[in-house]
Amino acid sequence: MEKTMRALLNDSILKEAAGMYGFDHGGLTDLHGFQNFVYLAERDLQAYILRIAHSSHRSLEMTEAELKWIQYLVRHGVNAAAPITSIDGKLAGRVKLDDSYFVVTAFEKAAGGKPDYMTYLENNDMIRKLGRMTGKIHALSKKFPADKRCLQRKNWYGNHYLSKFADYIPAPYTHVIEKTNQFLNVLHSLPRDPDCFGLIHGDIHLNNFHAHNGELTLFDFDECEYNWYVADIANPLFYVTPLPSDGKEKRDRAAKRFYDHFMDGYARENTLDALWLKRMPMFLRLREILVYSGAFRSLDLNDLHPWSKEMIETTTRNLEHDLPFLAIDFA
Repeated sequence: MEKTMRALLNDSILKEAAGMYGFDHGGLTDLHGFQNFVYLAERDLQAYILRIAHSSHRSLEMTEAELKWIQYLVRHGVNAAAPITSIDGKLAGRVKLDDSYFVVTAFEKAAGGKPDYMTYLENNDMIRKLGRMTGKIHALSKKFPADKRCLQRKNWYGNHYLSKFADYIPAPYTHVIEKTNQFLNVLHSLPRDPDCFGLIHGDIHLNNFHAHNGELTLFDFDECEYNWYVADIANPLFYVTPLPSDGKEKRDRAAKRFYDHFMDGYARENTLDALWLKRMPMFLRLREILVYSGAFRSLDLNDLHPWSKEMIETTTRNLEHDLPFLAIDFA
């Protein structure tokens, strides 16, 4: 989150936002959202999630498009945390500032909790279920009726980590900007027919679903966008792939195992042409660039977590020398 956004939220705004949904702002628990202000709230002994986003991040119209899509997915059988309406019956509210505003939304709290990392990596059934849910979302995306609201969601290249890439990259790394732009130009040339391109979740990984009694519930659709479906597969694969320092054999084995089980589930709900799976390295590169850009925007380079430090070093090297993030068989 931009520092300027954090400075805008105060107790008065928080109280107004909570009141829209009948929540006691004094009972909110800060969940420390990365892109938005996110709180655990309670009403009538029921837990909910309150989300507050600055308009520079998401407009009211863009947010309403997200919520409409989630409702569509839930109606058609996707286990997702559904949005709830405010006291006056609206899906999203607005708290006005001098020359901008906050967008306020609330959601059902997903049952259960975040799986343990090692459990997630080793639970083949869980991985297959996550793949199947992703496949179902893509199959439904192909049928999603287009209207003005839906078109409010951005295209992939509208992601601020891409559009502001050159602004976020500090001086020692600016030599990768040209390489990155060349790569993005290649992506722009790819086909965008309905069988391969549509509205995707955009941020599927361990922190964005809960497990409960063998079932998964997906949430945080804030990054949903128009993109190639394969990007939604590359995203969770990126995050489960070990760092290069863990060794190529371990890295390839872990990634291949996850990918095979994920795609086993995915194929039960949706079909992607094999050509798109062969393009997986391109979309792993796209994820690399997004994470790289986000790290420079949000992290203190003098106090980096070891994972972030190695990720930055690895991505820099990959961009400099056109090296793939991962080299396994995606067929």
